[in-house]
Amino acid sequence: MRNWILAMTALALLGWAAPLAQAKEKAGAKTTEKAAKLETLTGTLSMVIPGKKLVVVKDSSGVPFDFKASGAAIQVGGKKAKLEDLNSATNKQVTVKFIPLRSGNVAKSVEVSS
Repeated sequence: MRNWILAMTALALLGWAAPLAQAKEKAGAKTTEKAAKLETLTGTLSMVIPGKKLVVVKDSSGVPFDFKASGAAIQVGGKKAKLEDLNSATNKQVTVKFIPLRSGNVAKSVEVSS
């Protein structure tokens, strides 16, 4: 009987611990994004996939970098633009300000020079 009570107590404690660990993990992800330093990459706009909200930029050595651009401020030639407008700007010089995260680079701004 005593072993049964101990087992039930352990299961109850484990049941409470899992949601708490998940909550801490989610809070940690938000803190990481806020704590991450904004970086800048200048290169050539290689590809835009509007359906996935993805922008690919090649740096000066030809290395491609993918950026999630779902909430990014986009400018083409100094004017506000949409992600779809970047399709006409492929192979042009672009500057991306982004936050590097483990889940992928998150673009905060994309500027295509005219």
